[in-house]
Order: sequence, then C-alpha cells, then structure tokens
Amino acid sequence: MQPWIDSAAARRPDHPALIAGGATLTWAELAERAAAASAALGADGVGEGDHVALALPAGADFVAALHGCLRLGAVAVPVDLRLGEAERTAVTPGVKSFFATPQSSAAKKDLTPWLRDVGEDVVIVWGERIGGAPAGADALRALLNVAAALKLGERDGAGLLAIPAVANGRGLREAGVLPNAGPGFAAPVADGRGAPQIAAALAEGEVRALYLLGADPLVSYPGRGAWSRALDRATTVVAHAGVLTEGIREHADVVFPSEAYAEKNGTVVHPDGRLQRLRQAIAHVGRVHPEWQVIADVARAAGFDLGVHTSAMASQQLFDAVPFYAGITLEDLAGHGLRWPAGDGAAKAPEADLGPFELEAPAAPPAPSNGALRLGAFRSLWAAPEVRISPSLKFLHPESRVEISPEDAQRLGIDDGETVEVAQNGTSVHGRAALRSAVPAGSVFVSDETAIVTGALVEVRPA
Repeated sequence: MQPWIDSAAARRPDHPALIAGGATLTWAELAERAAAASAALGADGVGEGDHVALALPAGADFVAALHGCLRLGAVAVPVDLRLGEAERTAVTPGVKSFFATPQSSAAKKDLTPWLRDVGEDVVIVWGERIGGAPAGADALRALLNVAAALKLGERDGAGLLAIPAVANGRGLREAGVLPNAGPGFAAPVADGRGAPQIAAALAEGEVRALYLLGADPLVSYPGRGAWSRALDRATTVVAHAGVLTEGIREHADVVFPSEAYAEKNGTVVHPDGRLQRLRQAIAHVGRVHPEWQVIADVARAAGFDLGVHTSAMASQQLFDAVPFYAGITLEDLAGHGLRWPAGDGAAKAPEADLGPFELEAPAAPPAPSNGALRLGAFRSLWAAPEVRISPSLKFLHPESRVEISPEDAQRLGIDDGETVEVAQNGTSVHGRAALRSAVPAGSVFVSDETAIVTGALVEVRPA
C-alpha cells in the first residue's frame, strides 16, 4: 500500500511532520526514511502479511520503520526493549525480520546469522584508525575472528577491507613508511618513531627539527593538543604544502610549495591491493618539485644517494624492494592495474598469525556522569583544505558538526542546529548540533577528529 505520508510529502515537503526528542523531521524527510526502511525490509525478504519485530525506542526510527512495514503490507510487531532474549523469542513467534537498535538483544543475537545468510561474498569494511585506539590490537584480532567464523578467507570475493586514514595508506605501508617495518613489512634495522612518539619527543626537547611533506599535524593527526605543544617546542619546522593550513601557517619556518594531485606521477595501491598507475595530468607550476625528488634531494644532502633521477626509477626501486611486487613493471599496470594478492606475489607476502584468538571481553567504556558524554569522531569526505579554498567546491566543505542523541540534547538544553561547545581538560571544539536518533544516549560524535582524544568523557553545552 502507498502510505499517506507520501501524499503529505508531495503537498507539504518542508513542513514539520514529526517532533521527537527535540529533533524535527519534515514530511519529505520522513517519507524518505520510510522508503529506506521499506527497501531494507524488502531486501530481507519481507512481503505482504509477514510479521516484522520493531525493537526500537519511541522516536523517528520507530515511525519510519512502521511506515516501511505499511509500504510492504507487512505487520509491525513492537517489542519491549527491556525483554531478554528468551522473552523476546517467546512473544515474537513467526517473525520474518527485525528492526533493532545496536544495543538490543535482537540485534546482538541476529547479527552473525544475518552475515552468514546474506551470501558467500561478504566484505566487512573497517576503518584503519580503530587499530590505533587503546584496545586497537584486540579490535583487529576480533575482526580476524569474525572473518574466520564466516570463512571469508576461503573465497576471493570475500574478506576484510580496510579504509585507510590517508590517501594511498595501504601503498605507504607496503612501501615501508612505518616506524617498525621496512618495504614489504620487512623487519627494520632499528625501530623508528610513529606520529605520537615524534610529538612526544618534540615536546620533551629530545627532537628539535621537524620536516613535513604534505602533512599538517594539527589537521592530519589525532591529538591536536599534543601536537600543538610539540610544534611550540620545535626550533625548526620545514614544510612542503599545497595549502597554508593552521599548523603550517603558525609554526613552519620554511614553506615550499608541494605538488598537487594532478601533478603527481607514480603508483597508488587501493584498499583491495590493486596497484595502479598514477599519471601526471598537468605540468608542475613554477619551481614545484615532485615528492620523490624532494626525498631523493634530502637523502643526498644527508649523505645517502638513492640514485633516483626520474619517477620511473623511483617506481622500479619500489618494485625491487617489496618482495610481493617483484617482477611488476609500469607497463604491466597499464590502465587498470593489477591486484598483487591475486597473483604470484601473494606467496611472497609475509606470514601473519590470523587466529583464531582468545580474547577477553573489552572493558566497559567510561560511564557518563554529571552530564558528561563519551566522545567519538568522524571526518567528512569533503573535509579537505583543497575543497575549502576551491571556488567551485567550497560549498561542499562541511561545517563543524556535533551529533547527539535527542534524549541527551533535551537533558542538556540543546536544540537542533544550535552552536555548542564540546570541551575536555581545557581543550574544546565548537560545532552545530545535529540531533540524531541513531546516536546512542550517553555518546556524542564530532566531525573534527583531531581536536580531542576520542573515547574521553566530554562536556557538551550551548556555546
């Protein structure tokens, strides 16, 4: 059946349709969310007459799911979130599908079977930054346990797909741009320092100079407070930058122009292991030098001649140094590149312990108290300085946003769209409040991942 909200959306798309927990949905937004719920249920095999359990709190998600059922002619069965697994099973016999919150027993019980039932080619996408969290190592082992349970390693079209924190993140790691591994993940002669250790060494005066190649620590890395202290203590900061961002402008003693994306020539490795050519589209402007030449010139000045004089020579040195790239040439990559894990190179990749692992249950997160909330962070695809300064793209650059649950917003006196401050230990960030029922109560998410350490308890208040 066609719900009446569609006709209301056609007549008054921008008029308020639902106010729940301080958040307001227009008729157009409610109709769109109902259509999305209907599509999700349809993909789960729900049809006319089927029963759908709604394990959702009262709010916008519940209303959208309810009307999603109506679109299909399905019967919605609201489920008390306080019920345990046995009770829930007893009151929902014959249910075809569940709409559940992540905290509900329904969601926890049905996730693994659902993953098994969707097909053999399951790909789990995960963000690289979770490995750098305090319990990051266990989080990665847990991912490997899930992959083993689903037998993802037995199929070429299935597996774990890491989304890198920076462009070409996988390629940089495979090339040896790591503090504890060389090219091809070989053991280094000696361990170096990662970004947090470099910041600490600068702050303590152990390191005095910093060379930045296409990076601004205040923008590129988490822990802005630590990096701000580190840059204040540095005696010399040399940077290659395409845009004068905050950290470069305030702390760099010497700034060289860096090449733009369209000026680069070399290779890039996609998250699935596809090695592909990166071809130069425009000439370098003025005295801009390619990054491979910058590295070669600095190494030569330091007494180590890499013997690299062209980008092709740099690529060949890379292919020779990484065992699983052996035998690859630029000509082999052609237009579409190649996935080295699917070729002979896979046998030359270093072996790793893939589990299964015995893991202890993670410690409970800090409980919100006295109005404090747990902090999470995210970054928009368009949150780049190049987007911000581009006349044709700057409208895409997102403003700082603070996503909070309607329940917490109501308790803290925060309205949707209001400017708020997120603060912790003297560090704060401002943003526009966005009330979202998908955000669990007790948590808040900011669109600035470098401002405050995630996982901490923060105060959120009107600015």
